[in-house]
Amino acid sequence: MNIRQLQYFLAVAAELNFTRASERVNIAQPALSAQIISLEEELGTPLFTREKRKVLLTPAGEVLVEHAQRVLNTASAAIAAVRASGRGAKAHLMVGAIYTAIYCFLPNTLRLFKELAPNSDVSLQEMTISQQISALKEGAIEVGLVRGHIYDHSIVTELLYRELLVVAVPAGSEYDVPGPVDLKELATWPLIAVARGTATERGYGDRILDIFEEGNFKPTIAKEAHDMHTSACLVAAGMGVAIVPAIMQLMQPYGIAYRQLNAETAGISLSLAWHKDRVPPLLEAWREAARNNAAALIAKHPELFLNTSQVHAVEQEA
Repeated sequence: MNIRQLQYFLAVAAELNFTRASERVNIAQPALSAQIISLEEELGTPLFTREKRKVLLTPAGEVLVEHAQRVLNTASAAIAAVRASGRGAKAHLMVGAIYTAIYCFLPNTLRLFKELAPNSDVSLQEMTISQQISALKEGAIEVGLVRGHIYDHSIVTELLYRELLVVAVPAGSEYDVPGPVDLKELATWPLIAVARGTATERGYGDRILDIFEEGNFKPTIAKEAHDMHTSACLVAAGMGVAIVPAIMQLMQPYGIAYRQLNAETAGISLSLAWHKDRVPPLLEAWREAARNNAAALIAKHPELFLNTSQVHAVEQEA
């Protein structure tokens, strides 16, 4: 078994189609099939059931998906650390972050971190919250930037700040008028809703839809997006409105205007996250840089944030 075989296996597991999987990993389909057969022979068990028009994972294949992804994540982390060492870095930190943090929060945090740890290097990956939780558990990243409470006893979080929520509307549309938006009125507008999380992992979409439920309103969901990128794109295209973190106003994406939300909400948090049993040596320097940058952001743009008395509170799910 080798890394390339695991990459091929995961491509087939994701596509459940050998033709699409071969295109995904850029090899001929017969060669891909031969690699999967070789892997099955080595393991002594089928990984897929192959029918005329359908490919499905066997129970053994489902087990291998989790382990294969962990192996590839570990290999990627090792490669990043070795390359950092080759560039002269004495220490290396692997960071995962959500979309808005990468554009609005991380640039200055990275500058401050380099001042605190000049002989270090950072690998950065954009990830959803659930991807970060998995990566923290697998060791693929050492620290994450997440939103909301993390319902996992193995993950420790530190609140950096809590943002207000605003309404993103298509610029120049009928919704782009002065003044705040009442929740009752917003419930009648076409909403671009971020997809809910799972039963065990509530996500950003759940927190937004909770606002309507708490106000006893039912939103008019026009479309569902799986991430903030897509949500912003659909708003800019005039396909609806969205409730977004106030810090998105600093990004100034083309075609989007913002209005205040006339409703009391808990806002949305940005927190550092790390694994309780895997504390990286550079964590303290990273925490200091993130704290200092958060304080600077709050001082410069106080209108974007809620009460900050709870910042730097460290939490772990019991």
